[in-house]
Amino acid sequence: MSNKQYKYEDSGRSMVEIIGVLAVMSLITAGAMVLVRSGATSQKRARTFDEVMAIVENIRGLYPDGFADLPTDEAEGTKLIDGLYLNTTTPFGPDTKYSIKGVGEKDYFELFIRGLDDDDCMVLATQTWPEVWGASCNSDGAVYLRFGM
Repeated sequence: MSNKQYKYEDSGRSMVEIIGVLAVMSLITAGAMVLVRSGATSQKRARTFDEVMAIVENIRGLYPDGFADLPTDEAEGTKLIDGLYLNTTTPFGPDTKYSIKGVGEKDYFELFIRGLDDDDCMVLATQTWPEVWGASCNSDGAVYLRFGM
């Protein structure tokens, strides 16, 4: 019977090496998750922008002579007027809503996006909206946009 001695370096990987590999893999996975999450948020914001602009163009098409006949109470989730249905659910999910309010004036109307978190509210309120007369983010997470003719 021979008494063979195995060298330590020939017996496989050490625990330190395995832990190091796992740590590097964890960092790569965490970084990828952050990128995916920020990409999804950017996509939601872009889709919201597109939907708002489509709503604005529809309202402008339905009321070419002014917005005085728009309902002065907030229209949310109902048939607005003349076949325009307001899609209440935004790309941010069922807890966020679009709503429109006429102000009794001919020149402008108001559009709200309610239920956003603080970051999304600020980003959408400070975004460059074409032909917007005013934009702000309220403390309750609502973006307020005023659009004119």
